[in-house]
Amino acid sequence: MNSNMTEQLDQLFRMWDRGLCPGAQVLIRQHGKTLYEKCFGYGNLENKLKIHKESIFHVASISKEFTVMSILLLWKEGKLDLDDNIRKYLDEYINIETPITIRQMMNNVSGLRDQWELLFLRGIKINDQIDMDDINTTISLQKSLNFEPQSQYLYSNTGFHLLALIVEKLSQMSFPQFVKERIFTPLGMTHSFVRESFTQIVPDLTYSYQDEGDDTFYYNPLNYALYGPTSVNTCASDLCKVLDEYIHPNVIDPEIIELMKKPVLLSNGKTAEYCGGLITHKLHGLDVFGHGGADAAYRGEIICIPEKELELVLISNTTTYAMSKLADKAACIVLGLPDCTEPAVPEHENAPARSGVFLTALPDDPMFVDITEQNGTFYMQREWCRTELVKEEDGGYRIGSLDEKIYFTDNEILYRLPDRVLTLTPAKPVDPALFQEGTYYNDETDSFMKLVKVENTCEIHMRRHGKTTLYQSASGSIIFRMDANLVMYVKAENDTIIMDGGRIKHIIYQKTIN
Repeated sequence: MNSNMTEQLDQLFRMWDRGLCPGAQVLIRQHGKTLYEKCFGYGNLENKLKIHKESIFHVASISKEFTVMSILLLWKEGKLDLDDNIRKYLDEYINIETPITIRQMMNNVSGLRDQWELLFLRGIKINDQIDMDDINTTISLQKSLNFEPQSQYLYSNTGFHLLALIVEKLSQMSFPQFVKERIFTPLGMTHSFVRESFTQIVPDLTYSYQDEGDDTFYYNPLNYALYGPTSVNTCASDLCKVLDEYIHPNVIDPEIIELMKKPVLLSNGKTAEYCGGLITHKLHGLDVFGHGGADAAYRGEIICIPEKELELVLISNTTTYAMSKLADKAACIVLGLPDCTEPAVPEHENAPARSGVFLTALPDDPMFVDITEQNGTFYMQREWCRTELVKEEDGGYRIGSLDEKIYFTDNEILYRLPDRVLTLTPAKPVDPALFQEGTYYNDETDSFMKLVKVENTCEIHMRRHGKTTLYQSASGSIIFRMDANLVMYVKAENDTIIMDGGRIKHIIYQKTIN
C-alpha cells in the first residue's frame, strides 16, 4: 500500500485520533492481504485503556448475517424449508393469522412490526434491562402486520429474533452455542461470541460513548443481550474471516453464500436492497455487500466488493460518524475512485438562523428538530445535551463537531445528514379541536396514553415517558416526540388515535370509558 493512500485513510479516520476520545478498529484487506490495519482511541475513557487489535466490540445488527447463516445451515441439513410458515415452529408466540415465512423474515419483507418501537410504546426504555422474554411477550401481543408479507421491504429486528428461536428449537442448542460451534469455530473466529446476558463479563470489551458534537462524551450503557438481531461481540480481524467467505466460500457452503447475497424480489416485481442478512448497493457500478450495526453508541460497518476482492471492517464505540459513508469513502480511496458519498444539498437561498420546532414532511420518516437561541447563539437539542450550531462559509450551520449541517431557508430547513438531505417544515402546536380528551388503550402494546388539552394545544401523556406537546407541520402532519427513540405520527379517527412510526404502522389506541 502506498504512503499517499495511507495518508488519505489516516485523514479520513482522524476524528478517532484526537486525544482522550472513543475510537475504532479499522481493517482493510484486498486479495487476501492486509492493506491497512489500525486502532484508534480508547475503549475505556475512565481508566484510559486504549483500543487494540483484540479489543471486543458489540457489533449490533452486523449480527444478523450470522443469524441467517445459522438458518441456512439447518436448511441445508433438511431440517426446515425456507418457505415454511413460522407458526409451524413458533405457534406459541405468533397470534397473527396472516402466514409469514422464514424466507420473508430473513429478507426483511415479513411485515412484522419492529420490536424496539413496540417496546417503547409499552413503556420500556432503551437503557432498561431487557431480556429475550420481554421480546417474546411483545411479539405475542401482535395481531396485525405493517403490510402484507412480500409487498414491501421494511427493516424489522423482530424477524431475526424469531429466526434465532427457530434455530434453538430445531438444533436443541442455545443460539449462542449453535453459532459458536457451527460458524465461529469453523471460521477460526476465536475472539467472537454471542452475548447471552448483559451481566456477562467480557474481557477487553470496549465501553459505549455517545458523541453529541459538544466535545463531551457521555457513557451510553447497553443493558440487553437480545440475540438474533444483535449481540454478537467480536473484533475486526474475526469479521474479515466471514467476509472472506462472501468472496471465496471455503468453509461455508457456496449455496448458502449465494442465498445470502441474493436481493429480495417483492410481489410487485421490484427488487429491494436487502438480501439474506446482507444489504447490497452499488459503488461506481460495483456490487457491494455488507451490513451495518448501531446499538447504544456502538457503530459498525462491514462491506466486501467481490469483483475487487476488497474487504473493509470499521467498528467503533461512539457515534461520531456514519459508518456506511466511511466504508464507501475508504473503498473509493483504496480503489482510486472519485468520492461519490457526499449528499448534494439542493440549491437554495440561505436565510438567517432562527429558533423553532421543525418536522419532516415524509410520512414514513418522522423526525423532530428543536432549535433554540441564547444570546445570539443557536443550539440544536440532541439526545443528551444542546449542541451549538456553528456557521460555515457555505451558509450552513454545522452541528458542533458532527458531520451534520442545518441550512435555513425562508420557509423550511434542510438537514444534511451524512447520507441524505431531509426537508423539515416549521411546526406549530396542534389545533385541540382535532382531538378528543381522554384515556386511550392499545391491546397490541398493552399500553395506555392520555390526551390532554392545555393552553390551546394538546399533550400526550405516556407511562414512564412523561408528557409531550403534539405539533403540526405545514403539510398537516401531526407528530409527537417523547425522546430520540420514540417519534410518531398521530391522527384521530372517531374514538381512536392512530400512530405510525418508522418501523411500526397503524397502532390503534381506542378511547376508554371515563
